[in-house]
Amino acid sequence: MHLNDIGARIEKLSAQYAEVYGIERSAEWALLKLTEEVGELAQAHLTATGQSKDRGRSEAEHRQELAAELGDVIGMCLVYAHQQGIDTESAVAEKWFQHEKD
Repeated sequence: MHLNDIGARIEKLSAQYAEVYGIERSAEWALLKLTEEVGELAQAHLTATGQSKDRGRSEAEHRQELAAELGDVIGMCLVYAHQQGIDTESAVAEKWFQHEKD
């Protein structure tokens, strides 16, 4: 599956979520949600690396939460990109691969 395909699926889920909860999905909302998710990823990282209380969870549970929070960050990046009309595959390729050496 390609990043643009994943983004389209997440965009659909985000729109459904907003409809259920009566949320207006503006660009500002998407950016604030992304910021919220980055904060949750940071908290999961601190916990998973022993820099915060362990909340009674196992190492495997911490790793699972870390992965879930990373998924949220990526998802909200894709929602924001969609709202801004950004082709994520092109954006990543142009930013990251321009200096790639074979």
